[in-house]
Amino acid sequence: MRSTTSRFAAAGLAAILLAGSLPADAAPAARTLPGGDAGSRVPGYPDVMAEYIQLPGGKAPGTPASLNTASFLRVRPAADGARPGPANAVIVGLPGFSSTPPHWLFLASQMVSRASKESCGNQPCRVEVWVLQRRGANLAETEALTEARRKGDPALALNHYLGADSIGPNGQVGSPTASAKWKPLTQTDLAFMADWGFETYAADVDAMIGRIRERSGARNIFLAGHSQGGGFVANYAARKRPDGRRGVEGLAGLIFLDGGPSAGVQPEPTAAELDAYFTRVSALRSGKDRVYTDANGLLGAIAGPASAASQSVTGVYYALSDPSAEAIFPLRVAGMAPAPGDDFLKTARMTWLARAGASFDTDPVPGGGVQMQILQFLGQGLGRLDFTPMPGTEDRCDRTPPPPAAGPMRALAPPPKCVPSGAMADPGRVHGWIEPGGASGPKEAGRAELWMNAQAFAPTRSNIRPVTVSFAESGRRRIDASDMVASNWYPSERWDFDAGFVGRYKTLKVDRDGVKLDVDKAAIAGVPVYVARQGFTQGVSGNPFPGVKDYTEVNKTGTWQTPEAKAISPLDPAINAAIYFHTDFVGADDSRAGQARPGEPGVSAVSGTLVDWVLKRAKGLADTPSPAALGVRARY
Repeated sequence: MRSTTSRFAAAGLAAILLAGSLPADAAPAARTLPGGDAGSRVPGYPDVMAEYIQLPGGKAPGTPASLNTASFLRVRPAADGARPGPANAVIVGLPGFSSTPPHWLFLASQMVSRASKESCGNQPCRVEVWVLQRRGANLAETEALTEARRKGDPALALNHYLGADSIGPNGQVGSPTASAKWKPLTQTDLAFMADWGFETYAADVDAMIGRIRERSGARNIFLAGHSQGGGFVANYAARKRPDGRRGVEGLAGLIFLDGGPSAGVQPEPTAAELDAYFTRVSALRSGKDRVYTDANGLLGAIAGPASAASQSVTGVYYALSDPSAEAIFPLRVAGMAPAPGDDFLKTARMTWLARAGASFDTDPVPGGGVQMQILQFLGQGLGRLDFTPMPGTEDRCDRTPPPPAAGPMRALAPPPKCVPSGAMADPGRVHGWIEPGGASGPKEAGRAELWMNAQAFAPTRSNIRPVTVSFAESGRRRIDASDMVASNWYPSERWDFDAGFVGRYKTLKVDRDGVKLDVDKAAIAGVPVYVARQGFTQGVSGNPFPGVKDYTEVNKTGTWQTPEAKAISPLDPAINAAIYFHTDFVGADDSRAGQARPGEPGVSAVSGTLVDWVLKRAKGLADTPSPAALGVRARY
């Protein structure tokens, strides 16, 4: 059970959260954003800077040349300035299906910051983290987001993407209206996305790795994946590259964060399975099937350009609004699959911080079941909504709890949940958020402030320039994707399909209908592997790669290492991820680093163990490109 006590890492938030709520008519002042280089410093990490980079990527058939790009968030020491020094290690990160670089912002920053406090050859160790952006986010038209940030007026973004009249009589934002200037690109416009499959994304990673120049004898590039990105790590490592080498041959280590590792579950595809695969590819190419995900209610959530644009506007409000002001974006919108607690979340008024926490916490009203089912698994532990039912409404549940189990099972049954209803929420109160309290509070890994800041952050420094593209239905459109978004605007159906197909097999050799794949999971050998996940194995039996001897796993029961791994960087076996939910593995709080054991509240189980793991396995130095060589400049 979560404690109601709290302890705040940032004194600036203490005043916001005292008592957890505000009078309904409170109107705190808006915030302003720094420009220039200061706008690329990561919130809470003044020693870390981030830049949004784009390179020529893989060449997918039919894709306009200006859209065949690989974009990534480059996170590096702020002390670099304009001249990055040689890197001891570069970690290339791969997010999950609908995730983007902001989900990795704080893990990446923790890695860079922690490494700089270590010594490598009488110099501060230097680690960079490059987090790949999904190609669908490269199609985001973000000029109005940038303008809103530059002028400090989030309404500019709201009016452009959703319409000035999208705010209803209740002061809450509703569906986009006809007055919105922005319209999504259509499935026909983006028909070329039918070929944005595994090989396209692998070629994008090739392009990123190709800009890292390892010095003679060096081996210091690590590939890391979270969620579905973990599956990509194994697939990429097993893939034969255009130069004839397997992906694993150029890597110093593989990192799996609550996704994988897997060496496949089936030796190779049957003829019928191959035919089914190409039937699906043909349906995507012909337009019979949608090429990008655009479904309200997907797994209980929402996906596609309209919802992603709305989330991007929300991010600008997070960036520019006082966290204690009342949020104007509801947590439930039209088209979402109905779920218990909908009426409560539509009715309860919340601060921006509370909205951020309630949007992604696995259980924002403890024990109440108020969260989309998919986020009960994929979300984080971020604290709790400061809510108590109005007197006399305690039994007015949105869902009637089931009767207690009969017989001896009664003692084993969890207590029935009373899902709050809208009738329980005080209409005169703006509910605040109670952050986890470190050692004295609830045992949770994340904080709502971090989630909100990650969703809000878009570095001012970038080399991404606008391009003009002629689309089949929408005509000429100016695409400026330089304002990094926290949601994939056009999720590729082909990528999602390929991820499952390629990951299923131990060996996959295909050369048919324009698809060429050569993947052999047995090639994953002789490389260090680090795993952190919710699940658990006893000992190191979770290692699926017979040729991997240096294996480390942090899970809910403790830390397990092979003798080879322990000899290089021994970890305390008591370190565990027992309090971690899915996204905590890339977003956990690390504000108490050094004050407790990794995995305890306020100390990341991942960055607290992975920095040393990486540095002990990196060999030599690598040169990374300067901002000038990449054409980076301040956007405002």
